[in-house]
Amino acid sequence: MPFRSQSYRYLICLLLFTFFTYQNTFSQNSKVLHYTETSGFDHGTRVNSLSMFSSFPMINVVNDLDGSSFDSLSSLLNYDLIIFSNTSGSSILDSSQRANFEQYIQNGGNLLGIHAASDTYRHSTANGSNTGVWDFYAETLGGSVQQGPNHVSGTPYYEMDHLIIHPSLYNIPNPWGKNEEYYYWENGYLDTTINAILKVEETVGPNNQINSYDSARAVSWHKTLSSGSRVFYTSLGHANSNYTNDSLFIRHIQQAMDWCLNRSTSIQEVKNIEAVKIYPNPAEEYLFIGSANDEGRLMIYSLDGKLIKTVELKARLERVSLDEMKEGLYIVEFQERNNRHSQKLLIK
Repeated sequence: MPFRSQSYRYLICLLLFTFFTYQNTFSQNSKVLHYTETSGFDHGTRVNSLSMFSSFPMINVVNDLDGSSFDSLSSLLNYDLIIFSNTSGSSILDSSQRANFEQYIQNGGNLLGIHAASDTYRHSTANGSNTGVWDFYAETLGGSVQQGPNHVSGTPYYEMDHLIIHPSLYNIPNPWGKNEEYYYWENGYLDTTINAILKVEETVGPNNQINSYDSARAVSWHKTLSSGSRVFYTSLGHANSNYTNDSLFIRHIQQAMDWCLNRSTSIQEVKNIEAVKIYPNPAEEYLFIGSANDEGRLMIYSLDGKLIKTVELKARLERVSLDEMKEGLYIVEFQERNNRHSQKLLIK
C-alpha cells in the first residue's frame, strides 16, 4: 500500500507539472520579427502586412525595415519566428547578417515567407539574373520563382485545391478561388523536401497561351528541418488588399504562423461544432441557425474571401434574412466561444 500511495502521488504531481508547464508555455506571447527590406521590386505592402500581423493575438511583433535585427545572433535568437514579407533582391543582408540567420535556423528558429520572399536571394540553379549569392536561404525557404516571366499577367482569378490536411487550411474552402499574381516555378528552383499544401489550377501565361510552366503548381508549402525549424511559404500576397480585407488570406497566414510557432490554438480551432445546424441549403429568403448555446456569430463570405454579412446571434435557434443577398455560392461560418464551423451555402 505505501508503494502504491507514493506511486499515485508521483503520478498526480507529474500530471499537474505537465499541465501547468503546457498552460504556461502557450499563455506567453511569442516574439516575431517582421522583415520587409527590398533591393528588387517593392510591392509596397509592408505597412499593411505589419498591421495584419500586429492584429494577431499572443504575439509581439518587431518591425525591421533595414535588416538591422540581423546584426547580432543573440538578438535573432530572441525571436520565435522570422517573417520575410515581400522582401526581394539579393543585396539586403551582408555576409555577417546572413551568417547570423544561418545560425538562427540551425538553432531551431522558424521562418515564414510571403510572396516575393521567393524572389529574394534566388537559388543559383534558378534562371535569370541575381542568382547564387546565398543558396542557403532559397534551400531553407524551399523555392525561388522563375524569371521571364515570373508570374501570370495581372491578378486573374483561379481556383486552388487543398493537397494535404494542414492547420493553415482550417476553414479555408476547397477549392479556394482567388485573384492573385500566381508565380511560376518550372525554370526557377523548388526544393525536393517541401510539402505542398495548396496548388493552383492550370493558368494562362502573359503570352495568352498555356505554357509548360502554366501547369497546376504549388502555391503554399511547409517543411520541418533537421534542426526542428518549421518553415512555411506562400506565393499569395501580391496586393495590399490581401492584408486588409481578404479574410481567407489573413486566416491562412495566421494559422500558418500558429503552425510555425507550434501553438496550441490550432488544436482548439480545428475542433468542430457538432451540434450546429445551418439550414436549408440551398436557401432562398431565410437561413436558420441552431446551436447548443445562446450566443454566437454568423458570417457569410463570398468565395474570394470578402465578408458580405455578419449577424450576432442571441438564441439557440434564429432566423436570418437573406433578402439582400444575390444568388450564388457562399461560405457561411458560425462562431461560438473558441470554436468555428464553416460550410458552403447556395442561395437561389
